[in-house]
Amino acid sequence: MSVKQTLEILEKVAEIATLAGLKGHMDEEAMRYFIGIGLEGDRKQAVYVRDTTRSDEHKIVTIYSPCLIVKKGFFAGVSKNQAIELLRLNEALHFARFGIIETEKESIVVASVDHLLDTLDPGEFEASVFCVAQAADMYERKFGKDEF
Repeated sequence: MSVKQTLEILEKVAEIATLAGLKGHMDEEAMRYFIGIGLEGDRKQAVYVRDTTRSDEHKIVTIYSPCLIVKKGFFAGVSKNQAIELLRLNEALHFARFGIIETEKESIVVASVDHLLDTLDPGEFEASVFCVAQAADMYERKFGKDEF
């Protein structure tokens, strides 16, 4: 996808977020849309939306929330027990899954969900934002943190 196409997709995300009553902003440098979510107990969770379209046929967005930074490399910073726990949690969760996003510097465990942009309505968007925020926060709490 071109930068222009990605920005158009993120602008559509911004429109859907506004209709859902969620305030956020475009992060053009990182090519994602940001929403800050307040959770119970004065906890906060960052939620992002990025374009993950792989073909012109269907526009796909991924709604995700980071919950743990680990050493770069294939599970270098994740123990076998943590990996198994994440897989078990994936089976137990509805409307979210755990995965890893790799950057040049680090690997980030995230809770995420994918949607076809053309059929994503404001209610479904809002529910997905809160589901990934709550899943990420639940995992983050295990480590006694509130980083994201």
